[in-house]
Amino acid sequence: MKVKHLSLVIASVISGQVFSADIQELSTTEVKTKNTAHSQVSALSIEETQATDIKGVLRKIAGVSVSNSVRYSQKTYLRGVEEHSANVTIDGARQDGQMFHHAGNQMIDPSMLKAVSIELGASSVLSGYGANVGAISYVTKDPKDLLAIEQKAGAKISVAADTATEFKQVNFSGYGMLTEQLSALAIVNWNESGDIETPTGDPIVNKHSELKSGLVKFVYDFSDVEQLGFSAQRFEDAGHRALSGEKPGVTSISEALGFNGYERDTYTLNYHNNSDNPLLDLAVDINFNKKTMVRNASTGTNWFRDSSGAWQEDGTAYIPAREYSYETYGLNIRNTFIINDIAWTAGIESFKSEQAIDVAGLKDITLANGDKTLEDISVSNGPTASLIGGYIQGEFVVGAVTITPGVRYDSYSLGGSYDDSFNQLSPKLKVNWQANDELVLKAGYGRIFKGPALPETLMITEGMQGSDDAKAETGNHLELGMIYDFASTFNVDSARFSTNIYRYEIDNYYHPTKNTSLTRGIVDLTKKGIEADFTISHKDFSAFINYSYNDGEKAYDTHTSDDYYSGTHVVKVGADYQIDEFLLIGWDSYFASNAELDDRSIDDGNLVTEKVKKAGYGVTNFWVDYQVKNVEGLSVKLAVENAFDKAYQNHNSFGMYWGNAGYNDNEVGRNIKATVSYQF
Repeated sequence: MKVKHLSLVIASVISGQVFSADIQELSTTEVKTKNTAHSQVSALSIEETQATDIKGVLRKIAGVSVSNSVRYSQKTYLRGVEEHSANVTIDGARQDGQMFHHAGNQMIDPSMLKAVSIELGASSVLSGYGANVGAISYVTKDPKDLLAIEQKAGAKISVAADTATEFKQVNFSGYGMLTEQLSALAIVNWNESGDIETPTGDPIVNKHSELKSGLVKFVYDFSDVEQLGFSAQRFEDAGHRALSGEKPGVTSISEALGFNGYERDTYTLNYHNNSDNPLLDLAVDINFNKKTMVRNASTGTNWFRDSSGAWQEDGTAYIPAREYSYETYGLNIRNTFIINDIAWTAGIESFKSEQAIDVAGLKDITLANGDKTLEDISVSNGPTASLIGGYIQGEFVVGAVTITPGVRYDSYSLGGSYDDSFNQLSPKLKVNWQANDELVLKAGYGRIFKGPALPETLMITEGMQGSDDAKAETGNHLELGMIYDFASTFNVDSARFSTNIYRYEIDNYYHPTKNTSLTRGIVDLTKKGIEADFTISHKDFSAFINYSYNDGEKAYDTHTSDDYYSGTHVVKVGADYQIDEFLLIGWDSYFASNAELDDRSIDDGNLVTEKVKKAGYGVTNFWVDYQVKNVEGLSVKLAVENAFDKAYQNHNSFGMYWGNAGYNDNEVGRNIKATVSYQF
């Protein structure tokens, strides 16, 4: 792989990660930047930029990339590693489990979000099970987040549209205090998108979507420090469209498209007690999450795998409507207690996940020779996975040095169609040295562990079995970094530079795609890279610039090869200016370099090297947020995404990730977006 070392040095000096200190946020947990790269996106930022999918939500964060431009196909990569190696939660409920390999796994409606927190690295036991490269935490809005001071009840309605995807949206929120202690919130959101305009070629017409989403939340405050909350969420994104959302679309349709969609139902019960008692700072989270892929009945070619595993066709088959499900029940208990001025955090994490396929009838097969057979393709005793984990972490302050050691013990078991178990004791360590008033030096280490994930739900069958050779992911993560505060040097409200260099070694790295044996395509993955950021804000102006790069290698039994999701230098830059109390303007750009990788494989006993080339690009977005001066509560937001109508492909998108731009769609072209909302 070609690496220009000088460019790394220059970029680490001038670049920065998004973390604007003066961005207003809804009331959220404080973000502490210690020795893990940690960024947060607020609801206000989501609304200002009119983000309607996770790509828009996460677009400013260094080291994070979201592939594909269609919502139901988007996948998130942390430092060039897909989200399966991260711990993804919404209100504490786990969001793991792959439904279909040509679709995304995060069913998120940005209109429901209060904040998104991204942690990069594996050096904290608090990141949760399986956080090998980091964690993504989505938090939904609370009733009091929307209530003004002294307000007892309120509502907000907004409508939105764009020009490049035929997007239309209506959103309504109602919230208030039912009693002095009980508050409630209800949000419903509907949107649809149609033909997709790209900078070259005719519009893509087979990736339409309709989203119906809702959130109901009740919060009871026993006191200022003790709270109980309950939430119920529903997400439904479906349409008559291509099932493989990340594959190239078409510009004309010769026959009716089948119906397919993705659904998520999430229920959470959260108890928090931030007592003044030094022995009690307790959080208990109980949750249930169900992800579903639905497909309507269809008739077509009868495909099957022969004894060698190759696909063959013979006759036709009628397949009834199907529902593929992945359910997770979770429990998390965590308490922080202080003994002799040392803060200790201990917790228990447990979950159980199970897969199933519910079919409305039997598969009816007619072979070419006229023979007919019926087949039950439902799965009732599908794969299951369960975890019981415990951890403890201490925080020791020795002069200007803060040492945070921790250890997790995880016991992970497979059941149902499988029968296996894996466990590991995983030490973690963070060290911060406050060298002077401006400079913080930091280091981190984390032992990595994650048992074999359940396979892609689409591929499971009744009676399937896993391989006896299935192994857990293990390995090590190392990170060094620094933070320097330039606020006093530049005489501004805030100015901060930070940089991180890191290395991951993940042994037995696996992917759930088609991996019913739990051993398919396992490699030893090594990732190393750098991130750097500079943010500055003063009065009504704030700006950022950040840089990220990672270099990856996959080691097979016979050879090594460059990792497809590496080799790209990325710079993100942007600014916003509050012209007056009513008008905010903003801009951000994303620049990706050319990338050239070596893809090595064994062919007939010989090592073959093929070049993977990815074209660089730059894309720019602008936005305006206007609070109408003479009508309190009325706001108008305008945005132009891909303002210069750039034809480009994200380097992690399907086709492009192995260098085949022809087997991919260009991203959405120039897109003018508008939102009008009224809150009272």
